[in-house]
Amino acid sequence: MKKIITTLVIVLIGITLVACGNTEKVFNFEQGYITVGMEADYPPFNWMETSPNEYNHPLEGSTGSYVAGYDVEVAKEIAKQLGLELKIKAIPWGSLGSALKTGEIDLIIAGMSPTAERKRTISFTDVYYMSNHVVVVSKEGAYANITNLNQLKGAKGVGQIGTIYAELVDYVKNNYGSTSLPVRDTVPLISQDITSGTADFTVVEKPVALGMVEANDKLKIVLDTTENIFNVNDEDRELAIGHRKVDTELQQKINEILATITQETRDLWMEQAVSRAAN
Repeated sequence: MKKIITTLVIVLIGITLVACGNTEKVFNFEQGYITVGMEADYPPFNWMETSPNEYNHPLEGSTGSYVAGYDVEVAKEIAKQLGLELKIKAIPWGSLGSALKTGEIDLIIAGMSPTAERKRTISFTDVYYMSNHVVVVSKEGAYANITNLNQLKGAKGVGQIGTIYAELVDYVKNNYGSTSLPVRDTVPLISQDITSGTADFTVVEKPVALGMVEANDKLKIVLDTTENIFNVNDEDRELAIGHRKVDTELQQKINEILATITQETRDLWMEQAVSRAAN
């Protein structure tokens, strides 16, 4: 009897340890809502507004604040097809992963690439957007008319922390002789650095670049080509929705929803987002 009890205790301890080791919360479809995290400062993918309209969505926990952009359109469509209320939270870029794992949010829809490093801790859906990378410079600066990366020799580049943009700025430094400034937290801060002359260029996805120049007529896009001039892997050109590794059912349902969104609709959403982000 003692041996049976001892064995039972060991089994219970083992179950407890396994349970403690896997602390991720499985999404509960019965709760009636889904919470999406995004930076809310990354136009044209997501940004904040102060009055409601047909395009934006209320920001959770912030009365009088709304979030708009391409990511918001995707989030609204997913929530609608799931039959769930949509809640959107503004989360700093560097905290999105931890917010997902702790259950503060259920999805990351934030212009995030499904890189191998990120896949170590979270999972991703199918691709919801793909884009090339371009260079943004000052319209009146010394690099306004460059036609190749070699001409950025000696230029000061700045990227966004925790993104492929910072890596590509370093790529230009290592291969073409530019220099790298300390990374910035947001794209608007990068725009300020370029217009003030603190930095000469940045590398961003084309939709982000379009939003930058729409919002600031002192900026200009250069090296806009379909060629992969930065030798970027497909996974770094793709954007996908982050979710907890345990949420395989949620992933399957979202992939089915993404398959219903035509390329025409995606292009329209992006065109509208770029145009509205500038106003």
